[in-house]
Amino acid sequence: MERCTACRSRLGDSPLCPRCGCDFTLAIRAEKQADRLLCKSVLAWSSGNYALATACALESQAHKQQRLTKVVTALLQKPFWG
Repeated sequence: MERCTACRSRLGDSPLCPRCGCDFTLAIRAEKQADRLLCKSVLAWSSGNYALATACALESQAHKQQRLTKVVTALLQKPFWG
């Protein structure tokens, strides 16, 4: 998250907006969780556990919409392997 959704001020390292004081702790935590779930999905996919890979990718997408998550989810739902 780069900008405050309330006042559009640039956010620094703190989860609090320096201008309006909005607290983004939960939003930042959700973004980090989405990234961890996406990594877990790719690792599960690489080890052949397609069910876990799909579940993690879908859960990651529920936390944060990312282009990479959408691509991984689409590939897992329409597998190209034999």
